[in-house]
Amino acid sequence: MKNSIFADKMQMKSSINKDKNHKNIKQIDMNMPTNNYNQRKLNATENNLLNVNFGQKLWFIVAAVIAVCAACLIFFKFVNPSYDEEAALKMKPIFFGNTRVDDEPVNSITLIAPTTTAVYFNILPQKKQFQFDDLLSNDNTPLDVNMYMIIQVRKGQTPSLLRNYGEEWFENFIEPYFRNKVREYVSSCSPFDLMSNREVLSAFDNKIKQSMRQYVASLSRKANFPIDIQQVITDRVMPNKEQLEEMNKTAASIQAKQTQEKRAEMELARAKAERNKAVADKAYMTELNLSPAQFIQLRAWDVIEKKHGANIDVLVGGGETPVWNIRRK
Repeated sequence: MKNSIFADKMQMKSSINKDKNHKNIKQIDMNMPTNNYNQRKLNATENNLLNVNFGQKLWFIVAAVIAVCAACLIFFKFVNPSYDEEAALKMKPIFFGNTRVDDEPVNSITLIAPTTTAVYFNILPQKKQFQFDDLLSNDNTPLDVNMYMIIQVRKGQTPSLLRNYGEEWFENFIEPYFRNKVREYVSSCSPFDLMSNREVLSAFDNKIKQSMRQYVASLSRKANFPIDIQQVITDRVMPNKEQLEEMNKTAASIQAKQTQEKRAEMELARAKAERNKAVADKAYMTELNLSPAQFIQLRAWDVIEKKHGANIDVLVGGGETPVWNIRRK
């Protein structure tokens, strides 16, 4: 009996719990549209906030990029070598440290730091001209010499040239040695050979070129000197102004003397020829036993015969000497 009453109570309690659960489920079902709406609204709000934050971040990034570009344009520099140039960079730290030369040459437009300096080198063959005044030859004749050298910096090695020999490499190393060698070799040559003998002048140029190449090679053994000496050519050798004026005066005097001597020789030769002709005529007259008048008349007929094709009037005057007139037809 007790067990039956207990079972009935448990069954009733279970029915009551089922009714409560059913009511709760219905209540949840009724609240679901409201919850979905609130969730969608919350999601939309979050999306709007994300979009706003993304837009702000994008504008911040763009502004930062513009600021960096502006700073580069203001504080940084551009290196832009032309087609015949190459640049080597001298890099100096902003605060502390020593200036150094960058190992890589610059051949195109490049952005560099404000403390960096670009040194430009022409990498095509260059014609360097030299003027020498009053160089003394082997007989102490002062000469003015015009020469030029064709020289080229090796492409890709300008940083080594700058690092080892500096920006004034030509003025400090090439030019002084070249001038000394030219002065030395001129002093061993004849001025007339240098001014007029092309073989001597060619040997002179080649000797200086070889000396310059040996000098560059000796420097390169200590530190790379990327220079090629291609040609050395003597353009002109002349006496200096005072010497040239003196030589012109001397030449004029010699010419005048030679002209006078030539004129005297011609006069002597003509006089000698006339004497020889007179001697021959006299011998002819003596051999033929002719008088002077007969000899002259004989010569007249010789003239008439030589002037074949001309009208000749011979007038014999009262004297022994005839007079004639020769007229061309």
